[in-house]
Amino acid sequence: MADKEVISLRIASRDITLACPKKDVQGLKEAANILNQEIESIPDKNNAVILAALNVAFKSAVSDSDLSEIETSNIANLISKIDSAIK
Repeated sequence: MADKEVISLRIASRDITLACPKKDVQGLKEAANILNQEIESIPDKNNAVILAALNVAFKSAVSDSDLSEIETSNIANLISKIDSAIK
């Protein structure tokens, strides 16, 4: 485990310990912060982790692809409908 580091993260009020490559430590910490910010922004705490993960994945997909503005808007509307349906 010479090229790995054990790190502790706090996500949604839960402590998580994991091993990851040393080069990924900072990125994982930043990802945990982004996920926590998303979770905090969702009023429905019962489904907050799922919705936050979906939001983060959506934002990543949008930034990594050439989705048109209309497709992006449609996906955002679907996420909003899912959010409303599970409340």
